[in-house]
Amino acid sequence: MLSVFGDESADETQQRVFAVGGVIGDEDRWNWLEERWIICNEGAPFHATDCDSDSGNYKGREHSANKNLYKSLTILLAESGLGGWGFAIDLQAQRKVFPESPDIAYYKCFLEVLLAMRNCAAHNKETVKYTFDLRRKDKYNAGYLYSRLVEQKDWKDHIFTKIAFESSRENNRLQVADLFVRETMKALDNHFGPVKRPPRKSFETLVETGRFHVEAIGEEWFQDLKRQMDFDKELGPPEEYRAWLKENDFSHNTLSMFRYIEWRNREK
Repeated sequence: MLSVFGDESADETQQRVFAVGGVIGDEDRWNWLEERWIICNEGAPFHATDCDSDSGNYKGREHSANKNLYKSLTILLAESGLGGWGFAIDLQAQRKVFPESPDIAYYKCFLEVLLAMRNCAAHNKETVKYTFDLRRKDKYNAGYLYSRLVEQKDWKDHIFTKIAFESSRENNRLQVADLFVRETMKALDNHFGPVKRPPRKSFETLVETGRFHVEAIGEEWFQDLKRQMDFDKELGPPEEYRAWLKENDFSHNTLSMFRYIEWRNREK
């Protein structure tokens, strides 16, 4: 069995870039990294954003010490034999093309990471177990989406029956995912953000292994999606959707949309 540990990351304003990333590997590779990870952090829980910006528990420490710690952990991850896949979204592009749509960034990124890891497991004739950080307020929706995937034949043969949500403060492997997903987010933010910067050395260290991959979508992707979208095919006429909400005493939100699409597909 392979294990995936995943997390999310956004820019400091939570307005430009959002990303989800996962790190995958077998138990031997995870154990190898975890033993060294704990020693490198002296037993303290690691948080990538705080370490990278001299804040939180890293505030007041020498800047060079924080940078060296981040560098050392990145090198450990690169040497571990584990792999990773991250997916990032240009939030400004999404709002520009779909200004009134619900916030689907997390779900899009989350599903893309699940799919990539499922494909990796299938390629290796393995089953994959997912564990994500539990700080996400809508983990219930994520769990609901996952439960639908488990029912599909091309998924259920390669994924564990349930997804787990745990605290990164108590799970070193989620801290590893936290570092990788920050690199995923920063890679896109440095490209689309207000200040254009070259790729980070920590990002290059991971990518150069050939085992860590990042995909990002921007305005071109959303414009193409808009051209392809047909409301009648997915949600049906707006008045039908509103009537369904009223009949079931549901509010309009992301989970209701998921449920409505499922109901409509069953009715066809």
